[in-house]
Amino acid sequence: MRSDRTCLRATWLLLVAAAAPGLADVFSSEFFFDPVSEGWELIQQICAETRVDDGWYYQRFDHDVCPLGSATGQDAYVRSITEFNGEPQFFLEFRVQTDGDRSEIPRGAPSGIAMGCFCGVIYHVTVARDLVKFIGHFDLPGWFIEIEPGVPHTYRIELYPDRYAFYIDAYLIDEGLPDGPFPAHDSRISWRGKSWYLPCENAWDYIRYGVIPVDGSGDYDSDAEVTLDDFYFVHECLTNQRPGVNGGPGNDAGPACRFADFDFDTDVDLLDFAAFQLTFTGGE
Repeated sequence: MRSDRTCLRATWLLLVAAAAPGLADVFSSEFFFDPVSEGWELIQQICAETRVDDGWYYQRFDHDVCPLGSATGQDAYVRSITEFNGEPQFFLEFRVQTDGDRSEIPRGAPSGIAMGCFCGVIYHVTVARDLVKFIGHFDLPGWFIEIEPGVPHTYRIELYPDRYAFYIDAYLIDEGLPDGPFPAHDSRISWRGKSWYLPCENAWDYIRYGVIPVDGSGDYDSDAEVTLDDFYFVHECLTNQRPGVNGGPGNDAGPACRFADFDFDTDVDLLDFAAFQLTFTGGE
């Protein structure tokens, strides 16, 4: 599923070795390794077959292999984001594909991610094969959005003091006033694969969150330097033209790649890469 980026991932591994996935003001889980090794706390793992393959994390749930009496299969993780408390511009982005049925959504399956706090703020995305449910307010039922089955899709939530915005494949789906400030007290992000009635397989490409980088800065991790850490994400914006990933010459860069659009013409091309080279400060 990731043959077009195998060489880039190999280069990236050589550069960062076994470094932690946190990059200054961004946490980036690229699934070179299992989730626990990349900084997540395992909540529960029941009847789940998991593996890491070429930068994808796979979760497979098959009720035939569950112990007698098991009600569900689950592989779930959590991580505190209290280090971002009070951050006025925050994002969460993830990319996943599942073959799970939409009938599993009411039970929080087959794949999903949530971020919230005890202050009553929650953002929740549940993804099935051809349908997505998004909740942006604690007391509202949420949106249902049809998606193309059989391909991975990219989901992004951006948070500002006066609004939130939810994107699928760089297209704005919903925006509105937030229930309150977030991240705030005891904030965390949790994600999982789950099977309630039907078997499924989920494939996670990455989960990223942190400070929204400045447009046209080339500084993805907002550490005031433009280094090889940033190059990984600039390269992604420059070369990816797969379903669910915007970028490359002539394509709208989308919200995830605005930081790499140096000339503010909506795409990321060789002119932007030349500007990145001029801005490059070296190192990792």
